[in-house]
Amino acid sequence: MNAKQTFVTTLCAALLAAGAAVAQPPHPHGKAGMAGMEAHLAAALSLTEEQKTQAKALHDQLKTQMAPLAAQSRQQRQELKSLMNGTNPDATEIGQKTLAANQTRAQIKALHENFKAKFTALLTPDQQTKLAQMEQNRQAHWAHGGEVGNGAAAPPQDN
Repeated sequence: MNAKQTFVTTLCAALLAAGAAVAQPPHPHGKAGMAGMEAHLAAALSLTEEQKTQAKALHDQLKTQMAPLAAQSRQQRQELKSLMNGTNPDATEIGQKTLAANQTRAQIKALHENFKAKFTALLTPDQQTKLAQMEQNRQAHWAHGGEVGNGAAAPPQDN
């Protein structure tokens, strides 16, 4: 592999890694705020006590399954950062580590999708409609750069 190919490969791997890191922002409520977010969601959807109990069990299951993958993902990001900041980065190794990190993120995404499907199945049709609207508002909020005050992320009004 000549120097130009090595540079291009390294650059592509670095951009992939950086893009992946940016694509997954930290949870806006942080670890301590997750309980508040759960309470907000329960109130916004008017969950019954039984639904709250079932949702908590699903969330606890998700946290248990996520813990090793989250640790693995953090380690992979750190390894990539170290490799890319090294004096003589190996494009092949960076590419392999980037692919492995992407695979871990895919597993995390699958766990979240599974949780969402199970959580949604607990809801009534009206609650599912409210949840879908909340998700649309959140997506619109992030599509506008996460700007506060643009009205896109406002929760649906209770009537």
